[in-house]
Amino acid sequence: MSKIKQLGFISSYSIPLLILLGYYLPQSPITILAAPFTYILVPLFDIIVGKDINNVLKEDFDELLKEKYFDILVYSHVYIQYFLILWTCYVLSVDSLSTFQIVGLFVCQGIYSGTIINVAHELGHRNSKMAQFYSKMALISVCYYHFFVEHNRGHHVHVATPKDPATSKWNQNLYAFWIQTIFGGLKSAWNIEKVQNLKKGKTSWYYNQVLWGGMAALILFSVITFSYSSFFNVNISLITAFLIVQSVFAILLLETVNYVEHYGIERRLLSTGKYEKINPLHSWNANHFYSNLLLFNLQRHSDHHAYASRPYQVLRHFDESPQLPFGYPLMIIMALFPPLWFKIMNKKLEVWKFKAFDAEHIRLVINQFA
Repeated sequence: MSKIKQLGFISSYSIPLLILLGYYLPQSPITILAAPFTYILVPLFDIIVGKDINNVLKEDFDELLKEKYFDILVYSHVYIQYFLILWTCYVLSVDSLSTFQIVGLFVCQGIYSGTIINVAHELGHRNSKMAQFYSKMALISVCYYHFFVEHNRGHHVHVATPKDPATSKWNQNLYAFWIQTIFGGLKSAWNIEKVQNLKKGKTSWYYNQVLWGGMAALILFSVITFSYSSFFNVNISLITAFLIVQSVFAILLLETVNYVEHYGIERRLLSTGKYEKINPLHSWNANHFYSNLLLFNLQRHSDHHAYASRPYQVLRHFDESPQLPFGYPLMIIMALFPPLWFKIMNKKLEVWKFKAFDAEHIRLVINQFA
């Protein structure tokens, strides 16, 4: 990996930096800076900088896995998330902001909270108990703890099948998908935990960690709300609204990314009654250089599903995987407009179907990813 790319992952700090910078500018606070950066400038940077088709060299692989720099980056964002939540509550408590400025803070923190779920996703796939603890703490901050259970033990098992609530269907619009994935994911996580507890002889719902993850978020938000309302005599509804809105924004962003990553992709049902093994054809991929730096290579999603425990710094791009036309920020905007989405993506889905059911192509792809 080049030093430029390695240092480039520091760009993941861009959004929290812009949130703070916008507020502390000498003139009236511009609290909305992070939004146009994410959804206008980042797609432009993707076009200007271009795509990244380079993969880590085999001789550098083990060294990169040991490099603590990459760990520090992801762990630090959990601390930044909690700092920004507390900081925003402080600003709302002591400053007389306009309605537009308040909305700007809500939206931009919501955008950053959406990236925090990506951090939780990265850490949640690691075997380290510390990494998983940080993952859970990140998810508690956005009221989405059940993602830790459902993503690892549900989504990665059932992806690209009707059993997976996080796989969007052919011609399913984003808004219908939100309902499917949010409620379906919660139900799936609860049932996964229930089955796991029954195997351990724990029959009571009391042991379900989905319940306790939700309770942890409720306790956290309650403590923050009542602390700030007591110390600063601020309207309790404003703090409560902020905590809820940033969570909702983060959740919808995450699930929109799920929609983009898995739209219309299906695994074949074999004669045995089981689905074919997951391979790199079973999720959409994007190799746009800048947005991949910003999102810790999340867009190299095909390799992630083929090898879920592979850390972000060594995820690979392969031309054989189905390719998105743009990076995630622009794809998210496209998904908000179903006619535009279907016009572009359904054509690409037809191409994927032709390749995905060709036995020789599948064999070549699997050999490439081995």
